[in-house]
Amino acid sequence: MKVLTTLFIVILGFNCFVRSEFPESKLLDHICNGDTYDKNGPFAKSLYYVLVSLTNETPRQGYDYYVISPYPNDAIAYGHATCSSNVAYSDCDTCVKLSRSFLMTTCDGSIGGQVEFVDCSMRYEQYSFN
Repeated sequence: MKVLTTLFIVILGFNCFVRSEFPESKLLDHICNGDTYDKNGPFAKSLYYVLVSLTNETPRQGYDYYVISPYPNDAIAYGHATCSSNVAYSDCDTCVKLSRSFLMTTCDGSIGGQVEFVDCSMRYEQYSFN
């Protein structure tokens, strides 16, 4: 019986040690703008800047970050990302990376897109929306 109890405690302890909380990656909603941009044009550079900034800065800037690309008027991109206040920094980081990847794949070529997961959201557009 003592061996069985010890084995149970070891398994339980190992399970608690190995398990970690990941951001809730359940997709709640998404939408892509029907208008498209030239992938070799100036908006592509602006969009890249915005998506990278959102990914890098949202976890660092209080889980709520707006950004505007620093490029000329005809190529400006706007972005916003948030994370739930109850997630850890690393989970926010993972969730915004997931959001960026989702938008780059699902809204590929769209001048605007947004995605909402349980623990974070991300949006970009060619116009200001804040």
